[in-house]
Amino acid sequence: MHSKRLVTLVLPAILILVQISCSNRENQKQAKPFGDTLIIGSVGKARTLNPALEDSGVSAQVKDIIFDGLIRIGEKGEILPCLAVQWEKDEEGREWDFHLRKGVRFHDGHPFTADDVAFTFNLDIAPNIRSPYSQILSQIKKVRVKDLYTVTIRLTEPSTSFIYDLVLGILPKHLLEGKDLRRTQFNYKPIGTGPFRLIRWSPDKIELGANQDYFLGRPYLDGVVVKLFKNKNIVWANLMKGEIDAFQNLKPCAYDRIGKVSHLKVYSYLMSYYHLIVFNLDDPLFKDRRVRLALNYAIDKDTIIKKVLRGRGDICSGTILADSWAFNPQVKPFPYNPQKALELLAKAGWQDTDGDHILDKDKQPFEFQLLLCEGFDEIDAATLMIMEQLSNIGVKVRIKILPLEVLNREHLYTKNFGAVFIFINSDVDPDKSYRFWHSSQIKSGFNFSSYHNPLIDRLLDQGRHTSNQEQRKRIYDQFQEEMKKDPPGIFCFWRESLLGVHKRFHGVRTSPYQMYKGIRKWYVPLDERLRP
Repeated sequence: MHSKRLVTLVLPAILILVQISCSNRENQKQAKPFGDTLIIGSVGKARTLNPALEDSGVSAQVKDIIFDGLIRIGEKGEILPCLAVQWEKDEEGREWDFHLRKGVRFHDGHPFTADDVAFTFNLDIAPNIRSPYSQILSQIKKVRVKDLYTVTIRLTEPSTSFIYDLVLGILPKHLLEGKDLRRTQFNYKPIGTGPFRLIRWSPDKIELGANQDYFLGRPYLDGVVVKLFKNKNIVWANLMKGEIDAFQNLKPCAYDRIGKVSHLKVYSYLMSYYHLIVFNLDDPLFKDRRVRLALNYAIDKDTIIKKVLRGRGDICSGTILADSWAFNPQVKPFPYNPQKALELLAKAGWQDTDGDHILDKDKQPFEFQLLLCEGFDEIDAATLMIMEQLSNIGVKVRIKILPLEVLNREHLYTKNFGAVFIFINSDVDPDKSYRFWHSSQIKSGFNFSSYHNPLIDRLLDQGRHTSNQEQRKRIYDQFQEEMKKDPPGIFCFWRESLLGVHKRFHGVRTSPYQMYKGIRKWYVPLDERLRP
């Protein structure tokens, strides 16, 4: 066996010198007292709070502060210890040893040990469940408990990016062993090790209380309440009235208006989600890469960002965020060039032969249905502009808006669509692209478009098996170049996340990597408190 290299060490203690003020009033202002409750507004319903079954919408917001992973991601995307305090891997990157934090307890008081880690990573996920855990479980060959606080994970293949997947919440063996993951009461009464624990869950809100014994320090806030609303307009009205304290993903048009509301403060950051129109490549309409290239040239993305996002976003050139070490600046976004689009379509056999202003081929008009998820106003507005721009080159688009659950269950997962406007998390490591664009993920993964490019497959395989970052950079540079030559859809934009928060909350830090985990550091000074 290869010798193992220490990857992360226990963070050293940092001595903080605090200058004590002579004034009690100043003391109160400077201190971070415990107390108050944060009320977050959210749209939709939570199907489950089990992180192994759901990782989107309301569930994603809540699970991040109920559960902990072996590692956590810092504000700048750095890997930090969490339930694991240090780890080693062999030179190949195939076998990893994790040394766990001692003294951690689940919310019900049961001790956390290596058995819980082994149980979580040995989960038997049914094939029909598209679990957030499926990708990491597919990489693991064997999990071995060495002692109460040490676990060894051996992978089926070497992987450099494996460590990033370990943000996934560790589940309690003593509550879930032998249970059917789809039907257990745990899905509605979750028990984790995180900074907040579930108190109650009703149809209109989820109430959480501070974990007084949290191993990274108890949260300053006594509680977090997630109030559930039917649409963003109702949430917006409640935020303006002060009925709720925070709401993420505000409309870009709201930025200037909120700045005039005395009790609110706006925070923003560029989200790690790329927005794109994904084509079903099993549909004959989109098989020809010249067609897909043409449709990218046909869209004026710069104008969409200016008019729809009010300038609060960037044009998307691919699947990797511009501030990532893996980003290739040489891969430029498609320029707006409708003439180039028409030339490519003509080479693919699409022309207006009957004078009806719609392109046709073999007597079939160029027409397709574009599916949208309801509740995303910016996507709706961008789609209207895209429809007009495609119409200008003779392509007809029909729109259908569906609830998220229906869109996923009846269309994405079954590949029953022509095109769909979605957004995908780029995440910290570029290996995230594997689960969406590698052909092995077509049948049971998240490659909804059935995208199959042998070169892309080879590059994604090399990227996850190469440990040298310079070599990985060259691999992902080529990956981005090939994705532009053979796009799976229309890459549109990255957008800013706008977070409105009541100004009494201090310590608010925004980052695409740890928005909700950071709530444990929010606090309210005593003289600004509204709730006991």
